[in-house]
Amino acid sequence: MYRMLFSTLLLFVFGNALFAQTETVTTIAVLGCHSQGIPAPTIPFLANTIKPNYSVWVGDNVYADTETDPQHIQRQLEVLENKEGYKQLREVSKFRVTWDDHDFGLNDAGKHYVLKEQSKQIHRKFWRLEDEIPAEQDGIYYAKLDTQPNGKVIQFIMLDGRSNRDNPLKPLADAYGENQWKWLDAQLRQPADVRFIVNGYQMLLKRPTSWEALVKIGRSRKRLFNLIKETGAEKVLFITGDQHYVEVLRSPKVLNYYTFEIMAAGINNVERPRLAKNRYMQPCVSEQKAPVIEVHWAAEPYLHLKVYDPETGTINSECKMLLSDVKWK
Repeated sequence: MYRMLFSTLLLFVFGNALFAQTETVTTIAVLGCHSQGIPAPTIPFLANTIKPNYSVWVGDNVYADTETDPQHIQRQLEVLENKEGYKQLREVSKFRVTWDDHDFGLNDAGKHYVLKEQSKQIHRKFWRLEDEIPAEQDGIYYAKLDTQPNGKVIQFIMLDGRSNRDNPLKPLADAYGENQWKWLDAQLRQPADVRFIVNGYQMLLKRPTSWEALVKIGRSRKRLFNLIKETGAEKVLFITGDQHYVEVLRSPKVLNYYTFEIMAAGINNVERPRLAKNRYMQPCVSEQKAPVIEVHWAAEPYLHLKVYDPETGTINSECKMLLSDVKWK
């Protein structure tokens, strides 16, 4: 009888522990292309309903274009700070932030933007990144290794695709600058169970487009994938922004690399998607959208992208991706 009770107790304790382990989920909200002058129900929905572990701001977090007044950028960020749900979202989740052209300060701007130094310092202070980004660093790139409750490690690599980028975009242009390339090499050599490389514009598009994307800078795109191969970094996925819809791209076969890019932006904007040959999930084009990535740490870990309608709480679009598929062939 005692043996039976003991066995039952062991089954209860270890069975529940196993169940808890397989049910561990990390939630990552994705925000970007946010027009600060109009309502954004996504922000309070995420703060009060989803309560994500992380909030990844992919860029165009506000629209603050200016060539003369850095305080204009500051004022637009303050509008965001005072919007419904923003402060609550900061309290319930860890922020991971990069920028794109409109919160950098000017449409399609690169390394010659006249206010880039002032914009960098405003960005560091507003997003509370002064301990992550040295004041003298030539951009706002940084990385974080985060250990989850089950011991798994997520790495967020926040790239700066603006401060050192050549303009105009040509095949031999540089997207990131030598300092950032060397830094990225070191980050990719850090141990992690899954890595998210975050960039303001798309990285896995297969063919040149009418909008900004890394495919227009062929040498930098090739250098990025070669760097991932050389460092032996595994489980690398991409989170990007710029376009006002949500889609998933799968890496082109010509790169001999199999991974995914989650392009999720336009939380209160929408535009018509263009053709993308390597789409894995069809675009979600609702005007109000709240994209959430769930990392399920099951025996067979997978990502579950859910695009919520923040006004109804329903899921408009979703997609699952096995982490075992994210590998060099």
